[in-house]
Amino acid sequence: MISRLVTKAVVIGVAATFAIAAPASAAATPTLSGPAEVLGFAEFEMTGTADPGTTVDLWETSIGWNNWERARDWTTAAGYVSATADASGKFTIKRFLDSGFYFRVQQGDVQSERITVKARIDPTFWVSRPSPVVNGQAIAGISVLPNQPGLKVQVQRKSGSSWVNVKSFDTDPDEKTGNTLSTLTGQPSGDQTFRAVISGDDSNGVLGATSAEAKQWIAGAGTPTTPPPSPAVGTVKFTGIQYDSPGVDTGSNGSLNTEWAKLTNTTKSAINLKGWTVRDQAKIIYTFPSYNLAAGASVFIRSGKGTNAGNQRYWGRAGKVGYVWNNNGEQATLRNAAGTNIDACVWKTVSPGYTAC
Repeated sequence: MISRLVTKAVVIGVAATFAIAAPASAAATPTLSGPAEVLGFAEFEMTGTADPGTTVDLWETSIGWNNWERARDWTTAAGYVSATADASGKFTIKRFLDSGFYFRVQQGDVQSERITVKARIDPTFWVSRPSPVVNGQAIAGISVLPNQPGLKVQVQRKSGSSWVNVKSFDTDPDEKTGNTLSTLTGQPSGDQTFRAVISGDDSNGVLGATSAEAKQWIAGAGTPTTPPPSPAVGTVKFTGIQYDSPGVDTGSNGSLNTEWAKLTNTTKSAINLKGWTVRDQAKIIYTFPSYNLAAGASVFIRSGKGTNAGNQRYWGRAGKVGYVWNNNGEQATLRNAAGTNIDACVWKTVSPGYTAC
């Protein structure tokens, strides 16, 4: 009896000793991950881990400032950005960028490693004619997201297969529109293609970008002040496609060139097909150089290689992967230089390997 009580007392004492001496388990170090960059001014997502059921607070500083502070969220009563880890210890935080930022999260007094998220400029670029129209002039306009002043903009004009610099200026967005405008002078007349190259700002974690191309008709001596009307839908049509090259598809140049698409000008005037495209559903694209398609005339686009002459144009593709058109069903699309769909041709069966569209 006595020995049992002593034993019990010892056990209780040992347990009590351990209860007093054992420290509370330390919080795990939280983690945070996110994209390397975000395009424009857009919401993005960061994910991380922390002890299940615990709350982490987001801390941030814009790159170049190094003024860490809790991330503010004016849409909530708390006014700060936080997240609670689920039962598996995972959490998600959404945020917007107006420049590059460093982020980290904090669980109690324990901080995660810092991550860097940079802002990639998303530009909208256009070129318009001045009013009144002036020979050789155009107005270049650009807006950027995030809306950043002081970014270097280089306007370029396409010349053959290369680009020439036309005008440099800095973004200085109008407070109401967010647009920056600049006059281009001394431009060649006719239909011209421009683009804008926007430099980033490394000191603020802002990455540069190149805009989409913009076309504009430039007035000049002997050139009309307005561009000629664009050909309407159906003015040029597919009038035949040999989508299944006769014989075995060996991938030889001869086999590829027996796969072709035929276009016909249905109007009574010549149409210059410069910049027009023929494409399949997989976005394999043939782009016409300057080529006048006479009234009522036809032109063939062959899939293989050859010398462009007369009404024969060559896609320049090679090997078994060079075939363009699917034998068992496909849509061919014709677009003008402005990207307008002019015509389409559809087939749904392998036999007979040819369609008159």
